Amino acid sequence: MPADIHAEVRRLVALSRDATGAVSDERVRAILDTLTATRKPAAVRPLLKVFHAAVRREIAKGEARIEHAGALPPTAPAHFAAHFSKRYGRPVRPVVSENAALIAGVRVRVGDDVFDASIRNALDRLAAGLA
Repeated sequence: MPADIHAEVRRLVALSRDATGAVSDERVRAILDTLTATRKPAAVRPLLKVFHAAVRREIAKGEARIEHAGALPPTAPAHFAAHFSKRYGRPVRPVVSENAALIAGVRVRVGDDVFDASIRNALDRLAAGLA
């Protein structure tokens, strides 16, 4: 990818943020409408691919994806959100899903960072001789 596409994508991602710094659906939609209305499809396609990936990364930075096995206390999602919001210095909202493959425990992903306190992870580390 040419460097100018990446520079433009950085600018577009910045324009996609609302006053809180979160990616705004309305802003992204307006950017997409403008790009598709003002450029030829062949010219805009590479830009849209990179922009899509960048927006997905930005959205992931604002989510604490909480996977759990077994019961999760009702206050846990809010606790995780508060903890990671403080840690990263930005709002982080919880997204909870059950994952029986973890056996027990919890795994939290914020952006590219993974915090894994599951039995599955402990067993995998033991099997690999890393524990």
